[in-house]
This record gives sequence, C-alpha cells and structure tokens, in this order.
Amino acid sequence: MSENVENDRDESKSYNLFDLLNAEKELEEESAAVLGGSDDKCCTYNTGYIKRQALYSCLTCCPEAKDDLTKAAGVCLACSYKCHENHELVELYTKRNFRCDCPTMKIPEFKCSFFNVNESSSSSSVEHSKKEINVANEYNQNFSGIYCTCKRPYPDSEDPISDEMIQCIICEDWYHTRHLKSEIIPKTNEYSEMICEHCVQEKEFLKDYIGLAVNKVTKFENGHDITENVAIDGEKSDEKKNEPSKSENHDKTVSNAEATKELEDENYESPCKKRKVEGHEIDTCKKPFDTMAKYKEGAIFWPEEWRKQLCCCASCRKIYSEKKVEFLLDPEDTIAVYEEKGLKKYHDTYYDWAAKSLSTLGHAQKIDLIMGYNHLKDKLKEFFDEFSKEKKVVTESDVKDFFKKLNTEKLQGLSKDQQYFCR
Repeated sequence: MSENVENDRDESKSYNLFDLLNAEKELEEESAAVLGGSDDKCCTYNTGYIKRQALYSCLTCCPEAKDDLTKAAGVCLACSYKCHENHELVELYTKRNFRCDCPTMKIPEFKCSFFNVNESSSSSSVEHSKKEINVANEYNQNFSGIYCTCKRPYPDSEDPISDEMIQCIICEDWYHTRHLKSEIIPKTNEYSEMICEHCVQEKEFLKDYIGLAVNKVTKFENGHDITENVAIDGEKSDEKKNEPSKSENHDKTVSNAEATKELEDENYESPCKKRKVEGHEIDTCKKPFDTMAKYKEGAIFWPEEWRKQLCCCASCRKIYSEKKVEFLLDPEDTIAVYEEKGLKKYHDTYYDWAAKSLSTLGHAQKIDLIMGYNHLKDKLKEFFDEFSKEKKVVTESDVKDFFKKLNTEKLQGLSKDQQYFCR
C-alpha cells in the first residue's frame, strides 16, 4: 500500500462497529419505509384496489409496454420476488388505488405463482385461468421505464447532470428538479409534497391556494422583511411585514374574507356561494381566493399538512370529484403516512422477534444476556477507540485477536465450580 493511500486513510473519518450497525439499521428502515408495509409473502390481487402499495412494471412479460401503455402491467411486491425474479423490472415506488396485474389477462402467457394453475396445462389453458383485467388501474409513462417531461429512463447513463427527482402527488410521475420550471427548489426538509405544472394547470382550483406554497424566497430590504412569491404572475408581490399598518402596502394585506369579497365584487364566478336555509348560513366555502399571489408557471411545493386547509364544502368536493382528486382529502393518502406504516411494521416485527426470543429464556439467563451484551459493547468501544486515537486501520487479524482475548478473559472469569460448555 502506498504512503499516499495510508495518509488518505489516516485523515479520513473513523468508524466503529456501532456506527456501522447504525448505518445498517438506517438502510433497513429506509427500505421498510419505501415498501410501506407492503405484503412480500402473498399476491395482493385478492385485496382489491389498494390505497397505496409498492409496485413494479415487468418489461420482460410486457415488452410492448415500451411503446404502448395499453400493454403495460403492474405487479405487487410479492409477485416481483416470486413470479418475476430475474425479469426486467421497473421500480415504480408507489401507485395509489392499484390492483396487481400478475394473475390477470394483462400478462396472458405468464402464470402467477400465487394462484393454482395445472402445471401440465397448455398456454391456452393458462390464459383461460387468468383473472379479468383490472379496469380501474391507471398507467403512466413510468410503466414503460421513462420519467419526467424529458421522457428519459432513471438512472440515465447518458445524462451528465446529477439531478434529484421528485414525485408529483397527483400524476405520480417523477421529475428532474431542473425541469420543474420553478425558480426556487426548496430543500427536502422545507416541503412535504410537490404538484407539477401540468397538474396545477389541469386542476385549476389549486391556484387559489398558491398562498400556502413554500417555494418563496425571503429578502431583507431597508431593514424590512420582504417575502417574494416566485410563482406569481408578472411582477413579484411584496408584503412588508414589519411596516406600520398604514403603509402604502396596507391595501394589499387583506384577509381571506376580504379577498373573497373583492373577487365577488369583480363578478368573479365563485363555485362556492354562501347559502342560507331558514336563516342559518350553511356550506360556507373556506377557499382562500388569494388575490395577492397569482400563479404563473412551474411546480408548486406544499408544506406539511397543507391538505388540511383545503375547503371541504359541498361545492368544492364536487370539484375534487370532477377532477378525480378526492384523495387529497384522505388523510391516509400521503407518502408520509405510507412510510410510517412501513416503519411501524419493521419495528413491530423486530421487537416481536426480540420479545419472543427473550420469553424463552429464564430469569437468570436474561440477566446473563443483558450483562454479556453490555460487557461486549464496552469492550468493543475500548477496542475501536484505541485504533481511532492512533489513526490505525483495523485488520482481520486485529479482530481475531480481540475475540480470542475476550474469550480468554471469559474463561478466566469463570469460577472453578462452574462448567463452561463450548457449542
């Protein structure tokens, strides 16, 4: 090994066993979150259209999907493992309200391993045993292996730019940040969800909620905090928060109720009119009608729990239904909830296994186990701290010597009247 390589190692960050174990645990938790508690043991076809699940597109079984999305098919996690192993699979992450296509006529010549089909049956009989096509399933370009407005695969070996991809919560396609037409891309921890420009234009009611968007930039001018919305039409709107209420901008700082009145005074056709029945006002629309921020173009980034501020009056619900976005009002639809389910399943499984294992031990054995674990942890910390202080590389022989020494100490620590059994 060259001296330069050794110097590079000496200057690099040192890791101990617990760092590696924690890193491994983080990877496992990330994987569990992505899978969201999806069933990896049984095909989900019989469950029906699942609210959200991990899905894969099989291009080996459906090669025509690359050119014709009507030929596309999606398979659940369990089928990707058992039925389509070693096939060309496209990982779709999650799709909502989807039913597994593996046992259906979408893949006519392939037998789903989770459904009984006579092994000696011909291709025609296999086809005959297939389930009907899931008519409610929807397929976007991701099923053919391409993403974004640039219609490129991911990962893309021909793309010289390393760019993050973000999923739109409505069309569920993935977009490069540089293709979102947004002047400001918030940091990951600054937003919860994103809606692409195409979906915003198609679901026009979203423009009324532009005031909730987080893709804003704050600047300071003459000691005043000026918030500029980067997604507004034409010139940017300035809200000088720290100036007196009688400032020249006071007429721009209006409440939602005032904004609604202004719009109605301008003959704005609001779909939500306040109605009265027997003198009681009902079905009041809570849509903000933000006159200060007019949407121009680009994706919109939304904060956590922004959906809770969507109006739920009858008129607005009718709009959601017409636009096929009723799921925006479903608190369990979000990716955050999906990932939390995966993490809960992972932790429950881990702790259930640990609890069952401990339940088979006697009280004395449990005490010995805990003491042994703490002793090993302390010894490992001492072992790695020594190498870290001296900036030395841990070798295989060092590890073997450590456990040999540890075993010797254990034997010496046993009293003469104890028996030691080596298994």
